[in-house]
Amino acid sequence: MVTISNFRKYLQKTLIFIGVFCILFSCSYGQDSSIITIQQGKLKGLEHDDGTIKYFGIPYAKAPVGNLRWKEPLPHEGWEGTLLAESHGKACMQPLELLTPDGKLTGNNGFYDLIIEKSGLDIPSDESQNNAGFNRFTYDDMSEDCLFLNIVVPKGGAANKPVMFWIHGGASRWGSGHESNYTSQYIPTEGDVIVVSINYRLGVFAWLAHPELSRESEKNVSGNYGTLDQIAALKWVKDNIANFGGDPNNITIFGESAGGQAVTSLMISPLSKGLFHKAIAQSGTGLPNVLTDIREDKGILVSAESKGIKLAEYFLGENANINDLRELPALEIVSIDDFQLDQDLIMMTNQIVDGYVFPESIKDAFINQNVHDLPFMVGFNGDEGTSLFPLIIDPKTFSLFGEFWPESLWAFVNPDPSSFQGPKGMRDFALSLDDNYYDAATDFWGFLFFGAPSYFVAKQHSLSGNPTYLYQFDKKPNIPNDYLGATHALELGYLFNKGGLFGIEGSFDDSDIELAQKMRADWINFAKNGSPNIAERFDHISSNARIYDSFIEDKKIEHSDFYKSYSNFWENLN
Repeated sequence: MVTISNFRKYLQKTLIFIGVFCILFSCSYGQDSSIITIQQGKLKGLEHDDGTIKYFGIPYAKAPVGNLRWKEPLPHEGWEGTLLAESHGKACMQPLELLTPDGKLTGNNGFYDLIIEKSGLDIPSDESQNNAGFNRFTYDDMSEDCLFLNIVVPKGGAANKPVMFWIHGGASRWGSGHESNYTSQYIPTEGDVIVVSINYRLGVFAWLAHPELSRESEKNVSGNYGTLDQIAALKWVKDNIANFGGDPNNITIFGESAGGQAVTSLMISPLSKGLFHKAIAQSGTGLPNVLTDIREDKGILVSAESKGIKLAEYFLGENANINDLRELPALEIVSIDDFQLDQDLIMMTNQIVDGYVFPESIKDAFINQNVHDLPFMVGFNGDEGTSLFPLIIDPKTFSLFGEFWPESLWAFVNPDPSSFQGPKGMRDFALSLDDNYYDAATDFWGFLFFGAPSYFVAKQHSLSGNPTYLYQFDKKPNIPNDYLGATHALELGYLFNKGGLFGIEGSFDDSDIELAQKMRADWINFAKNGSPNIAERFDHISSNARIYDSFIEDKKIEHSDFYKSYSNFWENLN
């Protein structure tokens, strides 16, 4: 006969057995697989039907507000309880209403408007952002409290997954890491890799240098806060990514446009050494821009601190001090509505040679081989200028350049007075591109700003003995108007989506979908093994590159003679 006492003993033994079994065999009954513990506390992500768990809006540093505005990022102290990481944080402060002299929007919104206008597709602008991953921010969507990152983890799969760390573009002034393209499921699920995307301070909040700020610093420098944010995020990932199933010893940084420039700048900073192991720079290298020196004026190049003094005086008058500037509302600082003033005070202000974050310029570092030793992939799109050049130099302004427009564009892109002569054969090359000078200038600007610099850094990095790969993306989207061609940022629709014009429905066909899968496989394989699939390493003798078009092939890159002349020019000038 079973007594109550015997039943209780039996039940206790059974429960103990179940507990031991669960410990040994990892029973998960009653547990939420999206909840994990990191150094700051517990996190709860959101499981998606696309095969991923997504963690959005994780703070990786203290909010850079109040007295922390224009200071190095500090570690976030954590939280009590469980942080619901199910929605993204705010985007960093950025201008939304700045117009060009001919009345067009600047920045990402202007870029998206031009893409829609030139595509020939009938896409209402309010719908395009949902279809294409466009994020048309309002000021309510942004804040100075913006140092968040997002992590997309594929369900199941191998342990110690490779990590791909994405740095968004936007001229170092616009964008965010939570745009829907960047947090899509395609790379994580197809490659069993983890994708991290980050916010970092932008514009004047990211790059302002000022003598008072330098005196506050133990290093006697200021500026480069955007880069320091990226480094802080990399440190956070290295310390915490194992808790998500990632391998802290296999991190690949990749980024596009200003994000590509961030990649090459991180490759030369001593502060980032050991925080990543491979690098991919897409349509951005930090050349031909000459990095501003923190204190020294060089010809027409004004030092970063001098520019900072002018900005403070613009807002607060001649006796401006940095503490008063810190008290100004962020929206007031970011909303300069005069295009020329914006150009003079903020535009083209980014990474600064300060002897601390950056001992030398990107150009000099690659020539002197003061670059982290790691596998490197770099490339550009065949028609970069079609969506950018009209936003920067309209036809009326271009007409002022006259017949010497190639030299004027060179000086515009390369403001270092010692470089005004330009590479051998530059003028003849520019004039050969098209009979219509504005169309020729559009092409020339793309090759000058993206093609030649990509070739240059690929050459220098390969000469140091590091595995180096050069690519060119040439696939034209399947759209009514062929003006855009393989325009700036077009490859993002292939990497993060199914393909076509930023993933817009109706703009891709079967060949786009196939190319998108193959491109992602190359990026994933590079992150895993340090090379695209069966790719030929770059060397400047053969000048071979991987060309992504209707099909993929490795061959001598078009315009290699001009790219070689460009590289020789900088090497001989150094």
